[in-house]
Amino acid sequence: MSTPSPDAPVAVPAVFVHEALAGVREQGHDTAALLVAAGIDPDLPLDRDHHVSATQYARLLRRAMAALNDETMGLFSRKLRGGSFALMASAALHGGGTLVDALDQFLRSLGLMQDDLVPMLEDDGRHVRVILRFATASVAARPFVHGLLLRLMWRLMSWLDTGKLRAERVELAFAKPAHGDFYLNIFPTELVFGAAHSALWFQSARMQGPVRRDTSALADYLQKAVLDMVIPVVASARYGDRVRAHLQLEHTRLGQWQDLEQTASALHCSASSLQRHLAREQASFQSIRDHLRRDWAIYRLQTSVVTTLALAQELGFSDEASFQRAFKRWTGHPPGKLRRRP
Repeated sequence: MSTPSPDAPVAVPAVFVHEALAGVREQGHDTAALLVAAGIDPDLPLDRDHHVSATQYARLLRRAMAALNDETMGLFSRKLRGGSFALMASAALHGGGTLVDALDQFLRSLGLMQDDLVPMLEDDGRHVRVILRFATASVAARPFVHGLLLRLMWRLMSWLDTGKLRAERVELAFAKPAHGDFYLNIFPTELVFGAAHSALWFQSARMQGPVRRDTSALADYLQKAVLDMVIPVVASARYGDRVRAHLQLEHTRLGQWQDLEQTASALHCSASSLQRHLAREQASFQSIRDHLRRDWAIYRLQTSVVTTLALAQELGFSDEASFQRAFKRWTGHPPGKLRRRP
């Protein structure tokens, strides 16, 4: 059993790239071309000790889906062609008045579109559980598939509840791998490896609540759906958690670090209100933003040959000197000391 990490990831272990591209390799497609198109060095060892940025990873997933016209990237025995997830999300949105109705419709649609999985929905009055029961052993043997399905289900249900729904527990039907700690980033809840079946748990009472979305927001959600593979689900009452997740999501999506006013607007409050909420949690917008920018700077210095000037611009500094001063304040060292050596 594991406890969740509080931080959104800025980098993804490259072993997840290897797992994601398994179906692409098996179908004989050129994975090197996909890596290059996503901005990833094709000679990068795809192991747990090397990393790609969250932006590169999301870009790679999109390109792999497009190359195969398969939203499961060749990992299932039958393709889920482009638009399949949109149909399943629409079915959930229109599936009934409650969240559990929506989840039931999503699972029914998923069951119709592929042959390898018979998802089960159980409600004992305390918890609603989605249980993944596989009909095809070769698909069940792919840990990436388990994570992909549970991740997208949780994120869709959270979106239907305007981001407020959290999972009580995630079970994964495989032993904890060497890179298992990263799963705490994509499943920030009680996490259990080595379960009999992979499963997603919600509070039953919460799942009797209404669907709070309509079709007007569906297109925007679908545009961001691939990022849900990377960015943690945050259904937290803590404003610090919500700010951290929002900043990381927008950086991954747009390559920009949003400011206080933009973030407050996204969280449906004023800048002054957001500052007060954070102060009550003994946090500040600037400290959260700087923590994320520090981690991004360290990652970029250690995994690329980016110049200090270019990195300063990526992080939103007005000039190189301002970035260097900030970096030394964050880490106690100048940027050059942490730079990767050839």
